[in-house]
Amino acid sequence: MPLYNIGNLIKHRREELGLSQNELSEGICSVPTLSRIENGVYPPTREHAQALLQRLGYSVANPFLTTGETEFEIAGLQYECRFALIYNDLERARDAFDKLSSYQEAFSPTDRQFYEITYIRIHRGEITDADALARCESALRLTHPGYERGALPKILTYEEITALNAIAAYLEKLGERDDAIRIWYHLKDFYEKGIVDTLEALRTQPMILYNLSKVLGLAGRYDECIEVCDEGIRIAKTTGRCLSLPQTMYNRAWSMVKRGRPEDWDSARRLLRQAYLFSEVMGNRPSLLERITEFLRENFNEAPPSF
Repeated sequence: MPLYNIGNLIKHRREELGLSQNELSEGICSVPTLSRIENGVYPPTREHAQALLQRLGYSVANPFLTTGETEFEIAGLQYECRFALIYNDLERARDAFDKLSSYQEAFSPTDRQFYEITYIRIHRGEITDADALARCESALRLTHPGYERGALPKILTYEEITALNAIAAYLEKLGERDDAIRIWYHLKDFYEKGIVDTLEALRTQPMILYNLSKVLGLAGRYDECIEVCDEGIRIAKTTGRCLSLPQTMYNRAWSMVKRGRPEDWDSARRLLRQAYLFSEVMGNRPSLLERITEFLRENFNEAPPSF
């Protein structure tokens, strides 16, 4: 798509969603700048185009987002950090993050958000949960200065989704479970109404559904947990994005057992065994294998399956 078409795309989608220019541009650029972009007067920078399109639900993996050498290096190191953390390769993540640190003077607000959230993930265990929460909320306010827990942003970029997910996780750890659930439901609703690009949604949607299902189960809201798990399992089966699938299957089986319906017993047992096999094949969640093994023995008096 040529660069001069971006403004038309942004304006059309913004109006389709019923958003004002002020709502869309908050924390990204000024309203006059957005107006010039939409009218084709001003070609957006890479960070403006990326953030605006993500808030409108589009993927940014398109050829019209050209970058300079520094921006290219920053984007590449961010990708390296994400990839390493997904596969729990902390040494690789630290190496990429240390290189990324040398580019801080060139960071856009969204780059800064990525840096702050990634710092917390890499240094978990070295800072308190309360400090991590405060840092996550400060990162979100870089682009949503009006953010409060009772006033959640209704349009979000990938980095803002990541920040809100981390905020919810730390709230849950600090005992503020209701606020955490409300944030995760807010994110779930955003995926259902605000994302138009399937690949963009799959970057984080399975993780959000897994986190929400887990905390719903722990809160004793078993029916809701099972419903959210079903959505996560369906997405994994239809898209092949299975990284969170074993954990989501375990959450569903756990809630089925806890709610105590006799007709759920066999289904929960089969689901646990499937979750164990999936996790063993994927090989990146030994703690999950231990939890499934213990749960099978305590509730079904049987050992986990084997190939």
